[in-house]
Amino acid sequence: MAAYCFRAKPYSGYSIDPAPRDDTLLTDVTRGSPCGEYLRRFWQPVAYLHEIENAPFRVRIMGEDLVVFKDKSGDVGVLHLHCQHRGTSLEYGRPEEHGIRCCYHGRVFAVDGTILEMPGERNAERLMKEYKQGAYPVHLFSGIVFA
Repeated sequence: MAAYCFRAKPYSGYSIDPAPRDDTLLTDVTRGSPCGEYLRRFWQPVAYLHEIENAPFRVRIMGEDLVVFKDKSGDVGVLHLHCQHRGTSLEYGRPEEHGIRCCYHGRVFAVDGTILEMPGERNAERLMKEYKQGAYPVHLFSGIVFA
């Protein structure tokens, strides 16, 4: 390997590149990449339970922005950060009895991503069946939230 050849002239540290090249097959964990799809088959720790007691908590894991929250009934949810309606951050949402309420138009999303309320919509019944917020299943263990 020429990059690790140290038979060059004295003081040639600048001309030798000791850094290995990126191997995106192993280091890229975004959605759709081989390593990213492999790691998504396992439970990943996303937050501590004490971090979500009072307010939703924003996290970024494997290239995805998520919000972790605990509703008033004690259920924990992990949803995509941006509301599917207008793209506002659910980090500023308000935990409700069964889900989280978006701060922009007041839609309430359950921990599994289903829409529970759509205030001000004429076709709310049809739209609630048609659309969902991105969500991940959650497992709690020793005060850690896994998704």
